Amino acid sequence: MSEPIARYVQMPPTATYPEGHKLPLRDRVLVVIGANGSGKTRFGAWLDSQNITLHHRVSAHRSLVFPERVQPMDLQEAELRLFTGHTDKNEQSHYRQHTRWQNQPATALLNDFEPLVTLMVSESFTKSDEYRVTMKGETKYVVPPQTRLDLVKQIWEAVLPARELIITGNRIETRNRQDKKAYHAKEMSDGERGVFHLIGEALSVPKGGVFIVDEPELHLHRAIQARLWDAVESARPDCAFVYITHDLGFAASRKDATKVWLREYTDDKWDWEEVPESDAFPESMLLEVMGSRRPILFVEGDRSSVDYFIYGKAFPEHTVVPCGSCGLVVHSACSFTQMPSLHHNKCGGLVDNDGRSEADIKMLNGLGIAVLPVALVENLFLLESILVIAAEKLGHNPAETVAKVKERVFATLLTNVVRVISNLTRMEIEAGLRTFGKGGDGAEALSAAYKSACAAIDPAAIYAKWENEIGRVLSEKDYPAALRYYKTKGLPSEAGNVLGVKFQDQVMRWLRGKDSASLAAALRAAIPEIPAVAK
Repeated sequence: MSEPIARYVQMPPTATYPEGHKLPLRDRVLVVIGANGSGKTRFGAWLDSQNITLHHRVSAHRSLVFPERVQPMDLQEAELRLFTGHTDKNEQSHYRQHTRWQNQPATALLNDFEPLVTLMVSESFTKSDEYRVTMKGETKYVVPPQTRLDLVKQIWEAVLPARELIITGNRIETRNRQDKKAYHAKEMSDGERGVFHLIGEALSVPKGGVFIVDEPELHLHRAIQARLWDAVESARPDCAFVYITHDLGFAASRKDATKVWLREYTDDKWDWEEVPESDAFPESMLLEVMGSRRPILFVEGDRSSVDYFIYGKAFPEHTVVPCGSCGLVVHSACSFTQMPSLHHNKCGGLVDNDGRSEADIKMLNGLGIAVLPVALVENLFLLESILVIAAEKLGHNPAETVAKVKERVFATLLTNVVRVISNLTRMEIEAGLRTFGKGGDGAEALSAAYKSACAAIDPAAIYAKWENEIGRVLSEKDYPAALRYYKTKGLPSEAGNVLGVKFQDQVMRWLRGKDSASLAAALRAAIPEIPAVAK
């Protein structure tokens, strides 16, 4: 096939582009992402209408009823019937709007499986007849021409390797490769029929055209989505592809594609913005950040971590984005503020205390990052306010429960005092060494910087300082300081031993329930406000 005619897509007007914009495409592919209500389907319908000769659209609301049987017909009429819903070559725009889309292109059920199969069968019969006539005049063997049905079979079986398509004339059957008995294709699963339908539609797009697919992930298991669309794009190097989706995972799978966010659709106008290429964020994170209509809160951990769960409950008005480490939280928050395309939204960060100095906390606050009042997020479960609520829910005396839990925390801190002091000393030394090497270059400068950094660090003095501080915490029974300095994920079990439950699991179950407001409010009250970025 020839090189594609369309390597750009006409985008609708915005405040930035009052006359619209011809958006250049990377790798012939545009991914349009948007939340529910952002006008994705209407955008697809609008784009489809921009060129009825080259553009071909499959809507998300599509029938997957495989036809019982089809009859071949004139090939040109079969093509018109698929693209416009009618065989009349005149008034194609009228029939496409009123017949194919039932005058409701954004909401009508697309029911073109039968016209699609009819077209492919008609092409197969036409090429078979032409081949038969050709062979009558040939003395040597001529390779039969490849048809759309041949390609559909090839791609479908590559995407679903355990299955086989059997095509004989106008009958299409399938079977498991381990079975001998075949059955009619109408009995295929939704996913199998969906794959067949999308391959057939893509192969039927006019030469050099634009294939527009709303919800390309529909009915497809995530494991086969990339495999399907990689194969389809490869089979149509002459075409451009426009995928319209709300699935960030699918959007990220089109790695080299141009991507656009549809923010909203009001007064028949779209607010859209191209997703910038960025080394600062993983693309999946960038897509989530750009698509959020709520403030962004970067946190430690991943989506399976306690951090993500707790902060999601404490900050329901935010989009919580887990970054992994503390360093990546800082990096993400700073990168966000440096990208003008993200400034429609606000962002902040939240990290564990980890025994940080006041100077370190002040520096992080200046970057828009709040610091927990406890060493680890798990220690939030041991806050007095949480213990009181838990005791009441479990029928225990709150004051007695809090007192017993505190005593157990102080006792375990005393048992592990050397390890706690050593960890705090170690973190302070590591923080001091991070300043090494900043300044001059060259062997002499680095040697001098190394000696200076080492000279400024006295491990014994740092250890003595922390020894005094932890001694004070124990003697004064300073419970908030104990939670701030004692860094161990198993600490909530001390409350569990008092209350007779797996405490952390129990609190998380309550937070998942309907009556979670008091717990969520107590957590939120204990966490500092997310500071504004210092100017």
